[in-house]
Amino acid sequence: MNAQAKTIGNVPMPPMIEANAHLGDRQALHALMDREGYLFFRDVLDQDAIGEIKRAYMKVLTDMGVVDAGATEPVWNGADLTNFPVKFEQLHEVKVWERFAEHPKINAFFRELLGDDPFWLPIVEYRIFPPLAKAPEDPFFGRHQDGFYNGDLDCWTCWVPLVDVNADTGGLAMASGQHKRGYLHDVNAPPQYYIPGDAIPSESWRRSEYKPSDVVVFNRWIPHCGMDNFSKHFRMSMDIRVMPVSGDLPVWGKVQTFTPSEISVQNHDGKLVSLRVDDETYSRWTGGKRIATEELIALIPPGDDVLAFHKDGHATMLRPPR
Repeated sequence: MNAQAKTIGNVPMPPMIEANAHLGDRQALHALMDREGYLFFRDVLDQDAIGEIKRAYMKVLTDMGVVDAGATEPVWNGADLTNFPVKFEQLHEVKVWERFAEHPKINAFFRELLGDDPFWLPIVEYRIFPPLAKAPEDPFFGRHQDGFYNGDLDCWTCWVPLVDVNADTGGLAMASGQHKRGYLHDVNAPPQYYIPGDAIPSESWRRSEYKPSDVVVFNRWIPHCGMDNFSKHFRMSMDIRVMPVSGDLPVWGKVQTFTPSEISVQNHDGKLVSLRVDDETYSRWTGGKRIATEELIALIPPGDDVLAFHKDGHATMLRPPR
């Protein structure tokens, strides 16, 4: 492991601790997760599974005309990026994450890590970061904690790089050890509730050089962000969430009825589940933005899929399953 810190945005960033030496020792892995808030594995995901995802991303970029047809790497061809999107619904439509989650070797790795069959949550981010023209004033502007936006659901996020990622292309940065301080988001700053810039000590940030088949797995409390991309390549990665099938699973299925006081869902296990809805329910759309429950009712009508986090029959969070 290269222990030399990289300086990004005037912040020295040592590399993350690698967890490969603890593979096969679940107790040691969980101790490392408890201490650092993340597990970083080198070369553990099946190359064929990663290659299939990468090809789907490359098609998006070539169809947009920002990468030349026939290219095998996402090199920007100089086309205008003014209206480059944040979300890539076409990747949801071709079910990229489902094929990844169904891959036997992917499931085998996570079964060993979790000590149980994995339950893959339909909370997926297909991330394609274009090159930037200039550096932002705050290199960690996107800092956040996944649990804040996901109803404190006890799951792990898996960050999967699809290309080589170095200091120029940025990649994932983790605020090591900052997961034991509770949620740091400013609850008085709706609708995004960003973490203030001075809430996280700069010396806690870590990032490494990443390659396809690496994966970073982290808990719901650790602050993290994607660093900006100053290369001539598009940075491509996928976020996907997983939990043991024996865990306290969310409700995920088709809406039957949805009112400001109750939602009824045909769950993924075939059961009909009804949950109370009230002012404490965090209704959100993609991107984490909190919206009025009445607005969400209009966006997710009966027959559409919903993801509901719950406790004691109460819907703590409602969101689309993506």
